[in-house]
Amino acid sequence: MRKPDQVAAHFDKIANSYALYKKNNHYYYDNLKILLASFIHPKSKVLEIGCGTGDLIAYLKPEYGVGFDISNKMIAIAKRKHKNIYFSTHWPKQKFDYIFMSDVVEHLENPKETFRRISKLMNYKSIFICTMANPILEPILMVAEKMKLKMPEGPHNRIKYVDLRFMIEDLGMRITKHDYKLLIPVKIPFITNFANRYLERFFRKYAFIEYFTATKF
Repeated sequence: MRKPDQVAAHFDKIANSYALYKKNNHYYYDNLKILLASFIHPKSKVLEIGCGTGDLIAYLKPEYGVGFDISNKMIAIAKRKHKNIYFSTHWPKQKFDYIFMSDVVEHLENPKETFRRISKLMNYKSIFICTMANPILEPILMVAEKMKLKMPEGPHNRIKYVDLRFMIEDLGMRITKHDYKLLIPVKIPFITNFANRYLERFFRKYAFIEYFTATKF
């Protein structure tokens, strides 16, 4: 079975439990929403790659929003939940102001080909935002998964930012920002807020979310 088929089968399998996984890790997803909203202006044309059940793009309140995913079951749930967003298992053809993917790049069989397709949907004012789990924390993430503290990851391969940057730049795009966020991804009274507000600046490279933004030349 090809990797895209394996990934689609995995997310079809967990589609009905997807909302529960996100609810159990709401602090992480709430911060992810805030991060994305800091880049994406409301009332814009927005595309989400790997939209799952559509909660992220719906939160951003785009004027025109499209969610793309390879999981038929995820898309079916997204269509029921968010009537004002267009969801599909097929790539769109129009251009967008913002295109983003969150926790998706590690599931791609060919990230560079996906970036190439994304670049064709961008104009010279468009912004691409990619967020992912920090690869150096993979051992911690796998332990958390075995303890059922996080969503099952499915087929994936953590890719270093430097490799993604080379792919992006080779396609005639330019990285405009690269950073890390969320030193502690779960809510622990008195500890989480202090760590994420005051300690994160000193230990940024160990934060759970790594992200970058890119534009076309």
